[in-house]
Amino acid sequence: MKLRTGTARVATIRVGRGWHLVRAGLRTVRFRVLATVLGFLAAGLLAAGITTLTLDLGNLNNRVNEDLLLQSGRLHDIVEQGVPGGGPYTSLDELFTVFLQGDAPGRYGSVMATVIGGNTFLPAAGQPSTPDASQVLDAARAAQVEGRTAFHDVTLDGRTVRLAITSVSLERGAPGGLLVAANEIGRQREQMMASFGTFGVASLGTLLLAGAVGFTVTGRLFVPVRRLRQATESITFEDLSSRVLVPPGDDDVSQLATDFNRMLDRLEAGIADQRQFVDDASHELRTPLTIIGGHLQLLQAEDPRDVRETQALLLEELDRMQSLVDELLLLARSGRPDFVRLEWVDADSFLVAAMDRIKVLADRRWQIDTMPGGRFRADRNRLTQAVEQLAANAVQSTRRHDLISLGAAWVAAPDGTVPPAPSALSGAGVEIWVADSGCGISAADQERIFDRFARAGVSRGTEGSGLGLPIVKAIAEAHSGSLRVISQVNEGSTFVLSLPGGTP
Repeated sequence: MKLRTGTARVATIRVGRGWHLVRAGLRTVRFRVLATVLGFLAAGLLAAGITTLTLDLGNLNNRVNEDLLLQSGRLHDIVEQGVPGGGPYTSLDELFTVFLQGDAPGRYGSVMATVIGGNTFLPAAGQPSTPDASQVLDAARAAQVEGRTAFHDVTLDGRTVRLAITSVSLERGAPGGLLVAANEIGRQREQMMASFGTFGVASLGTLLLAGAVGFTVTGRLFVPVRRLRQATESITFEDLSSRVLVPPGDDDVSQLATDFNRMLDRLEAGIADQRQFVDDASHELRTPLTIIGGHLQLLQAEDPRDVRETQALLLEELDRMQSLVDELLLLARSGRPDFVRLEWVDADSFLVAAMDRIKVLADRRWQIDTMPGGRFRADRNRLTQAVEQLAANAVQSTRRHDLISLGAAWVAAPDGTVPPAPSALSGAGVEIWVADSGCGISAADQERIFDRFARAGVSRGTEGSGLGLPIVKAIAEAHSGSLRVISQVNEGSTFVLSLPGGTP
């Protein structure tokens, strides 16, 4: 009993899992899209089939009626022509005999003529139906209408037959007769219904084929969507490296996969910036906090001089911490879309204003190399901040009476000429440089000075957090530009900000 109970429980679990998988499959976008398309296709085929069948049945009724009326029209023509030897017909027997010697009815047609109270005439050839049956004769006599042709449907040998009954009279007071034309309309309707059934089978086959093709096509089409779902399931805060394989093509699904990968790139970059900020803050703030804590432990409260010296040192460390935090926050915000707000900046007025701000940094020989004229698009405040930082770095690398110069140039004028500018400057748009005649930077240091907290070993001073050049680089990249250095040891350095676009 235990074994049977366990087996039944396992079977129940399997059935439950199978039903869960089926329900999950029915909720997929692939199934919904395919079901919607097949539903509309089936409705369209059904509507087309019913509409076609209705129109065909209507056309059949009209065609059968027209064919039946042809017999009464032919009889009327024979009466108008008269007897072959000349003169009118005086006997219905003679008229009907001549009439039935003419053209035979069509494939589904039959014809009969009868004289009331007299003979019944049939063509010599065989006919699909037997219009001389008593049932037909009784229905014809009951449905006849003087002066016009009447239509009446009867069931003959299990088939529906349409009758066209025309009253015939040659002379007033003489015995009249009936012309009965019959058509197997029921058999033709059955053939149309059979054709509709064939259409239904073909439509079902079309739906099955369309479903198979659609299942395959949608499966391939939604591969990126499935990979997208799998990628979202595997992505965690610690690991954002998963990416969706973008299928070839330029359809919406491929674009969705591309946009998703770009979103992951932005998220990964944002989280990396956050981690970098936390790491940088914890790394750089540890030293001033340690210094503050050590001086507080050694503080002699009863010694006023020691209190004053410790207070001044602590305030200096707090100012340095505040400056460091501000710089870290600036770097963290550099990747945001609103980090820069572009406007048209006049090149000459910008250089003059920047020189007025930086020449008070230290006792150096300050000059403007080139005034290029024209305007360019930039964030004036951020760009001024970058120039001030480059000037501060130049001050640390120079001595009194060394030269620090500021300049700008258009690197590609509309006529193709290159305006005067320091050598080795290249690119597109406008380039702004800060050059000095100081100690220069070694080739090894030039590879790392743009990294955070890196300092050039040849620099004449070690002040600063090591975040100045990374901030300048971030400002340049926020303008879709770049920052580079040209330097020789003991000859000086030139830092070049390349910004795209503008009007020379």
